Amino acid sequence: MLRASITTFDLELTPGPIVSGIGDTGVPHGDALMAFVDAVVLRDEDELEPARAALEAAIGAAATDRAAMVAGNFSMMNRALDAVGAPVDRGLEPLAGEMGLTIPEHLSSS
Repeated sequence: MLRASITTFDLELTPGPIVSGIGDTGVPHGDALMAFVDAVVLRDEDELEPARAALEAAIGAAATDRAAMVAGNFSMMNRALDAVGAPVDRGLEPLAGEMGLTIPEHLSSS
């Protein structure tokens, strides 16, 4: 979904800050979006409401609702794939590298 949005809006993504939490991703309102997603993923009840309010102030209620749906759907898909032991496609290695990550051999597919 992010890749399609980046193409549609002719943006350039800098993925490193997604992992480090430091820097500009190139996504408009990325700081507010990352704070909201962090609160959702980490289930941080103290940060969730302020992060949602800040995101809503930046992008509006409808877009914030869509961001919440995307975060929830991604979390659900990720948990399901982890539960069944789905391998990570080796084609994702360049993106993982840009983010400063490596895909362990035992988790990858050829």
